[in-house]
Amino acid sequence: MDEVLFRREGQVEVITLNRPEKMNAFNYNMLYALIQRFEELHQDDDARAVVITGEGRGFCTGADLTGGGARADAHTPMGMRLSTHIYSRTIRSMALMEKPVIGAVNGDAAGAGCNFALACDILIASDKARFIQIFVRRGLVADAGGTFFLPRLVGLSRAKELMFSGEPVDAQRAMELGLVSKVVPHERLMEEAMEAARKLASGPTRAMGMIKRMLNRSFESDLETCLEMEASMQGIAVSTADVMEGITSFLQKRPPEFKGN
Repeated sequence: MDEVLFRREGQVEVITLNRPEKMNAFNYNMLYALIQRFEELHQDDDARAVVITGEGRGFCTGADLTGGGARADAHTPMGMRLSTHIYSRTIRSMALMEKPVIGAVNGDAAGAGCNFALACDILIASDKARFIQIFVRRGLVADAGGTFFLPRLVGLSRAKELMFSGEPVDAQRAMELGLVSKVVPHERLMEEAMEAARKLASGPTRAMGMIKRMLNRSFESDLETCLEMEASMQGIAVSTADVMEGITSFLQKRPPEFKGN
């Protein structure tokens, strides 16, 4: 059985974590499969949006501590460092992929699984979803990009509260905190996520990819750097066919039909 499933619906790539008996806890096979697919999607012009979800009751409960989720020598400083790098590569490859990524969180997202969800560009949560920064309950520090994404989403004080306590955050509270953009009934989760993804896939893919890159770097940049990056990226955007379509459709008073190039 494939532990990560990939399928294409139109121009939307649907990725399903598929270890339901383990609440989709990560092992190395899953991480390497995700890294490879994210890098392929970055170059795939036919894929214009991505949806990520989990099979069964959980979204992803982080590293599989019963085996396969870390190196055998993960109890040593070097072993843990090398193990963590695989999770970092997964997050990096998703963040650098210039396609919008929607996380459809169907159940518990804990530890590295929580931070994997937070690395998505937009999160839609089932009313059964929970987000758990569980690291402190294992005596560990947050990884998989959590110290980057969480404070940017909820602010520094809230991020400390969530990471220090390790307590679950239900879907409604997650929306109040700004972790997710929408909470929907569990049975409608994929319908809502796919509808959102199809809308994004019909947009100007190149422009959205560049916007994603600029926003991801905005918190480390001063105003001058942001202005320079905007000018540089705008210079690239103006050369795309979608810009011409955007202008033409405006002049012709009709909806644009973007092709993603």
